[in-house]
This record gives sequence, C-alpha cells and structure tokens, in this order.
Amino acid sequence: MSDIVSILRCPSSHEPLSFDRDEKRLVAPGGAAYAFEADIGCFLAPVAANDGNLSTRNFYDEGGWSTDASGLYDDTRRFVDTRPTPMRFTLACMKRLRKYFSKGGKYLLDVGSGPIPHDELLTYSDRFTKRICVDLSVPALREAHRKLGDRGAYLQGDLTNLPIQTGVIDAVMCFHVIYQLPHEQQATAFRELWRVLKPGGIAVIVYWWANPKLPEQVQRIASTLRRKKNNSAPQSLQMAANVPDHNPLSLEWFQSQSWPFSYKFDSYRIVGNSFLQSIPDDWRGALFLRALMVFQRLAPDYCGKHGLMPAIVVRKPSS
Repeated sequence: MSDIVSILRCPSSHEPLSFDRDEKRLVAPGGAAYAFEADIGCFLAPVAANDGNLSTRNFYDEGGWSTDASGLYDDTRRFVDTRPTPMRFTLACMKRLRKYFSKGGKYLLDVGSGPIPHDELLTYSDRFTKRICVDLSVPALREAHRKLGDRGAYLQGDLTNLPIQTGVIDAVMCFHVIYQLPHEQQATAFRELWRVLKPGGIAVIVYWWANPKLPEQVQRIASTLRRKKNNSAPQSLQMAANVPDHNPLSLEWFQSQSWPFSYKFDSYRIVGNSFLQSIPDDWRGALFLRALMVFQRLAPDYCGKHGLMPAIVVRKPSS
C-alpha cells in the first residue's frame, strides 16, 4: 500500500492520506482513519439495511465469488453461458477491448474488478506498473490479490466517491458495474472515472443499455438456429434469483447528459446471455457468432449504440 498512498485521498474530506504501519490504517490530517488489513484498504462501512447497493454487496459477500469444484465462480456460472462455443465468443469480446490499454503506463484502475475472473482480463495490466483494484467485496479483492500479488493494490471503495486523487490514473477499466448502481448514482459514477484520469488518459466503460434494438434484430436472423433451452444451461441475468442489482438506462439517457468529457462508442457484446443460450454449441453456432464478431469489428459505433453491451471509450485531452 505504501507505493500508492501518495495518490489516495480521504473519501469524506478529500484530504491526502498517510499510511500508519503500526496501527495498520490509512489516516487523513483531519483525523479520519481507514483500516488496512491483509493488503486491502477498507473505505466502506459495513453493509447496512439502507445501503443503496445492498443487494449487490450481499450477493458478492455471501458467495457470488465462491467457486465450485472446477474453480468456476458462482457469478460466472449464473450469468455466463460457459459452453465452449458461446464462451469462446465472450472471451473474444474481452480480448478485443485490450487494444485500448496497449500504451500502458504507471497505474491501471480496475473499478469493480471482482476477482478478475478471466485470464483475458488479467492481461489488460501487462504494460502497467500497478493495477489498482477497487470493489465493494472484500472476498473479491482477496481473490484478485491471490492472482496479482504485489503487482496489484486493493481498495474496498465506492465507485461514486473513489478514494483516489484527481488526475493521477493512466487508464481506467470499468466493466459491468455502473448499471448495477441505482439510477440516480450512475451519472456521478461516470464523472468520477473521468475525474481520476490523467490528462492523456483513457477510460473504457462496459455498460448495458435498456431496450436496445439490435439484439431483437439479431434474434430474428438467428431464429433458425434456436433450440429448446437445456435445463442445465445457465440462467439469464433477468431470470436468476438472488442476483445483484440491474438498473440499465438507455442510450437516449446517456446522450442527453451534459458530460464533461467527449466519448466514442465501441461494442463489447451486442447480444445477451439469453440469446447465447439459444445458440447450438456446434459448427452452426460457431459460424453465426463469428459473423457477429465480424459485424462488431466492422461497425463498432453502430453496435455500441444499438447493441446490448456498449464499450464507452473516454479520453482526457493532454492539455
């Protein structure tokens, strides 16, 4: 923690923090103090009944990042179609966004990192000195620490009020997180990611649109490939019980905001898990999903605007 304390700030007073090794805590000049245990800086109060992220925190603290005998996380088992053909498509979508982090730098901020559940996501920080993982869940951060060790720093914090100083981060990744916040907090979260970026920095935010038009069109095209759902197939996010909050807003909402930044759209994935579950795990499904990937590569702006899961790319000007 001592190697990143110079870029941390108190979430309440916004004062710089110092590291008290003897007491194992982070301390602000005004007296606020935060526990530092097992290499994790804890900037959140215990879960309370009035917590705006209650469902999400409970899900991940109570088993969302537990693993089965094969090492598969419960979150992945519930919300990702892990059959070989759909999984190859999902992992290819992750790999495709790695290009935005090829420049590297000192700090990659991974907001909502979870345990960094896929090796494809681990490679994003290959060209950075330190990957700073921020998450609501201490179990997730313990898992991230197991994978990254001293190459990472670990903060239990709030996306809408990051314990990080302004303008100190080279690159930000925030995948599948902001739409889990209450509607009224989401604009604040986008602005917070912008705040911590250095001039010349880049942020890639994977979001989830409410009611996009493209998935329905793709479903009609793929109707001949549809199969009856297998009872052993993963449940979709919309159907599973005891899930994190899911509060997507629309493209129109996003475009209507007075953002302090400019942005462009790319695509993470234009279809959801319920669609993937309807695709056969054979050559037909593989061929169709390859065609979808080509479409995403050829028309990233269109797919980002009208597909289900956009990648919103934000760059902070150098001057």
